[in-house]
Amino acid sequence: MAKNRKRQGKRPPGKPATQKPSATTTQKSSDAMPAPVAAAKPVDEVKAPERPPLKPIATIDIAGVSAGQQRRAALRAERVVRAERARDVAETGPVENPAFFFGFEVAWAKLVLVRVLFFGLLAADALLQISHAPRYGAGGFNVAQLPFLDSVAPGRELYSVAQLVSAYLFVLAACGVASSVVLPIATVIYGWLYFSSHLDSYQHHYLVWLLLVVSCFVPWHKPRDGGPGTRIRTWAVRVILIQLALLYFWAAISKVNSAWLDGRTLDAQLSGSIEAFIQSTVGYKGAAWLVVLTELTLAATIWWRRGWWIAAPLGLALHIGILKTGFEIGLFAWLMIALYVLVIPDAVWVWLAERGPVRAVRSTTNATARMFHGSARFVVWVICAGAAAVLAMLSRFEDGPAVGLGLVMALLVGTVFAVLRRRTHVAWLAVAHLLAFVTWTAVDRGTSTASDYYRFWGGSSRRLGDSRTSEAAYRQMTQVSPNDGNGFYQLGRLLLAREAGEDGLAALRRAQTLEPLRARSYVAEARWLAAHGKRDEAIAKAREATIVDPTDQEARTLLDSLLGSK
Repeated sequence: MAKNRKRQGKRPPGKPATQKPSATTTQKSSDAMPAPVAAAKPVDEVKAPERPPLKPIATIDIAGVSAGQQRRAALRAERVVRAERARDVAETGPVENPAFFFGFEVAWAKLVLVRVLFFGLLAADALLQISHAPRYGAGGFNVAQLPFLDSVAPGRELYSVAQLVSAYLFVLAACGVASSVVLPIATVIYGWLYFSSHLDSYQHHYLVWLLLVVSCFVPWHKPRDGGPGTRIRTWAVRVILIQLALLYFWAAISKVNSAWLDGRTLDAQLSGSIEAFIQSTVGYKGAAWLVVLTELTLAATIWWRRGWWIAAPLGLALHIGILKTGFEIGLFAWLMIALYVLVIPDAVWVWLAERGPVRAVRSTTNATARMFHGSARFVVWVICAGAAAVLAMLSRFEDGPAVGLGLVMALLVGTVFAVLRRRTHVAWLAVAHLLAFVTWTAVDRGTSTASDYYRFWGGSSRRLGDSRTSEAAYRQMTQVSPNDGNGFYQLGRLLLAREAGEDGLAALRRAQTLEPLRARSYVAEARWLAAHGKRDEAIAKAREATIVDPTDQEARTLLDSLLGSK
């Protein structure tokens, strides 16, 4: 200190004292200083605020320390360094006002999990909606929810194509691939399909569209060097939670009426084990009031971080209970459960992500990704693109093969942009592309969506008097679901109606084999035989119908009429 004062005192007259800038000191020129302040600290004791330096990896004295202990100590130190770096990367500077929105942060572990679950479920839901495509534009009739969309409302084929593309985009978003591009496109398609027709009048689709709009502003990409505990600042997630609070509030308000509060509504809808449980505990009236109170509690707590410990178990119990009651509409309850990842406190997900098995999976995935650079990434691209093209050609969706080939071309264009802009890992882009077609195949082969599509198409065409289109749809149904008797029954009736007797009877007899306990295909054959003068054969077939299903009144009436007229 004495040396500092001595050096500062020796300077030419009239020349102000100067000091080299330092990262750890601050000083103002004398002409800018205010009036003297008593007991001022020496200059070298005044330090500017700064972040603590990164902790170096500890050096280990190998004397008396096993190799395993050395590795574990090094890994612990390395994790500390990574955590410090992730903290630095995630820092975005001062919080803008209002801090309630712009200062809201969540852990990266939470954000990536909700991204995978929410958008993955939306991809599956989009594919499941394809079965309803034949209703759109049937008979040239449509009433849009927004009148100006009447002229651009989708028909059957366009609706199917749009849902296939939506599912593809949602899978890419779930994988974190070009989410800033694919999410807005998927949101526009979702809104167009919903608002362009009253055929889709489910209010939860409106909610999902609102959530999609907000999700376009969520930073879904992993920050560089970020880890599970990296804090991500995002006002959009706060808005999503507020939107859910509004949902619960108005859901509770809509139930404040006698039809709900006295338990009549639940009494009319509940059945099975859940009904027995409610009857043996709180009763219908008590359950009705509990639902209203639960929704009001969720409206007050789901947006508030300190209230998450109440909202998370309460909300999960509510939506799991909805699944148990069978009230599920599409995948809405599952989508809500996925969104509750945002409500479960961050510490839970960070703790799980740091467990040994999960950490090992992350390390293996990162190590595998590092292997595919240079020419190796294009080998992965070719394999994934080829496998996806094969799955597209095997798709049972009417427009699956054509849309699949179109998306392969889109992959090629996206790859060119990725290479030129050096944004997305080319190998991961191809893997996400393949995962989208795996999702197509899983829904196609694991559900009755494709079969229901042709069934609804055939039924609506038949009711509108278009027998030719109806017959073609039912033929497709028998190819997609060769073990479904309904397709053969409906096809047989259409063939007999246009006097294709041999083919029609063959289809009905195939239906009889596939539906051994249903009398309808026997009755249809008996009626045709009777109409063509083959009364004895008709009586025999009508008898078979009554034996197959003794409770079928149509079969009994037909047999009695044939026997009475003989």
